[in-house]
Amino acid sequence: MSLTRYLKKSKLFYGFINMAFNHYDKDRVQKVGANAAAAEWLLKNGGSVKGLGSGSWISDYNGITACYKPSFKIAHIEAVDADITSGGCEHFKGLNHLRSVVLKGCVNVGDSGLQMICKHCFQTLEVMDVSGTSVTCSGLNYVSMLPKLKVLTYSERLKSSNEKLHKDAIEKIQESNKNLELNSV
Repeated sequence: MSLTRYLKKSKLFYGFINMAFNHYDKDRVQKVGANAAAAEWLLKNGGSVKGLGSGSWISDYNGITACYKPSFKIAHIEAVDADITSGGCEHFKGLNHLRSVVLKGCVNVGDSGLQMICKHCFQTLEVMDVSGTSVTCSGLNYVSMLPKLKVLTYSERLKSSNEKLHKDAIEKIQESNKNLELNSV
């Protein structure tokens, strides 16, 4: 088999696996709870979680048992270059204690994923990093839904993609939150 043909088949297979690993399973959420189901999803896809009041990160599936305790609540998510997708962001539903989310380099997270995160975590989210994702200037508008957000980090490339859209999105975000620290990288 030629290398090109192999790569095309591998990409298709990888896409299927990625879609399966990001599937939101309502039955699983009912069985183990939103926080444990989200932790499973993140760990499966290369992310890490930190519980409310916890001093340590869980980044290995071997440590997931802590997530099954009823008292476990996800407070911080770090998914750098992880294989999570916008569709998988439905896992943010029910994360009522989430304070920070870092999605740096998660290229499969776009505007619809950011919309879900903002919709489900608008009451608690304080820090967000969407640099290196597929979030556009239009998608940044969803951030204005986050009244407690203190720090937003986003990709510098958004500035060059459409100056007017970028300016409008940033103005809308700043109007909704006067004390927000904006970082473009």
